[in-house]
Amino acid sequence: MLKGKRAYICSPLSAKTREERMFNMGLAKAYLDTVSQVFHCRTYASHAYLPLMLDDTIPEERKLALSIGKQLLDFCDVLIICGERISSGMEGEIRYAHDTGKEVYWLKGGRDPFQLRKIKNWKEIEYAVQIPENHISE
Repeated sequence: MLKGKRAYICSPLSAKTREERMFNMGLAKAYLDTVSQVFHCRTYASHAYLPLMLDDTIPEERKLALSIGKQLLDFCDVLIICGERISSGMEGEIRYAHDTGKEVYWLKGGRDPFQLRKIKNWKEIEYAVQIPENHISE
């Protein structure tokens, strides 16, 4: 299904503390490796590395990071949602992917690890949106 494709990894970065953001960055790196190995595709996630240079709590740096993420998403064939929650940044990426005709999948966990569920429209996942209390920008 994804063999040879370029997959954009969409997972939460936003968090209340720097330590939580660094943890989320580590999860993004793990998703990069796991999805690549399991589905034999190339994986990309700007939020796995950009937080080392750009501060998510500074609005203009967050805006730049989101812009870089969109450019990377344009380069990819599909978007894969990873994790149990959808942050506001992820919401923007998912909506953008749908608007630009990208295939969108959600990596399922729990009893059926490594199962991809195809997401046909935003309404299928709208209930999952969770925006952190101290979110800086929209």
